[in-house]
Amino acid sequence: MNDRISNSRAWVLDVDGCLMRTARAGGAGGTAMPGAGELVDALRRAGHSIVICTNASQKPPREYAAHLRSAGLNVADEEFVTAGSAAADYIAAHHPGSRVLVVGDEGVADPVQSAGLELVSPASATLADVVVVGAANNYSQELLNAACLAVDAGAPLYTTVNVPWFHGGLGKSIAVSATIAAAIGWTTGTVAQVLGKPSAALGETLLHRLGTPAGLVTVVGDATAEIDLARSMGANSALVHSGATSPELLATLEGAARPDLALADVAELLEFLNPSLSLSQGATS
Repeated sequence: MNDRISNSRAWVLDVDGCLMRTARAGGAGGTAMPGAGELVDALRRAGHSIVICTNASQKPPREYAAHLRSAGLNVADEEFVTAGSAAADYIAAHHPGSRVLVVGDEGVADPVQSAGLELVSPASATLADVVVVGAANNYSQELLNAACLAVDAGAPLYTTVNVPWFHGGLGKSIAVSATIAAAIGWTTGTVAQVLGKPSAALGETLLHRLGTPAGLVTVVGDATAEIDLARSMGANSALVHSGATSPELLATLEGAARPDLALADVAELLEFLNPSLSLSQGATS
């Protein structure tokens, strides 16, 4: 399996707890992990495809990408995928022309509009066709009521994440979008479908963006969600211990739940890849 990772030509790189040490989703306010910027630069010099992928959804991808650039990571806006932008891509593909109620912030609303879908106001007299939940600082009673009414009437309920906690290498905090989606689901007797990590829906979006066969893709992250994402894509999995998953937790994982490669951090991953990246760079020069 190490050979498959060494021979990979496309990469899905997690942000929080992997590229960035932070207490806020999407790398905001954090600092770059040792070797993070060097890894991104080395992959790009070798001609490899890169997607930076986070389960954050409160802000549009361009704002999270700007955070990483301010921390010294050479990341382009178009290389950044959030759970919010992935949700918009999925809804546009599977519910074209739908009217969407966003229970969240601009991180979902902006991509939904950019995908050509209509945003529904919670004050609208007509119920939404689709309801999607993302992160926000506040959720009004009017908004939650409109969401519950739409879902109760048959609108599909989507959420950007379904994990209880966020880990960024500096403790943990509540994954608020999962909590709100669970509340809407409890009220309506519905289980929200997740469109962020580790869903097959996200895997579909990522493989389309990378344009690379799954066997040549490696997903790098600090949590079991990235392992599950890799499995859903048919890709390879590399786990770092700089965030949510300790060596002690890794020891309890079995079978497909175990990563193909485990390392201390992305600096160690870069060291592992350097021989193959040098060969790739020579081949493309």
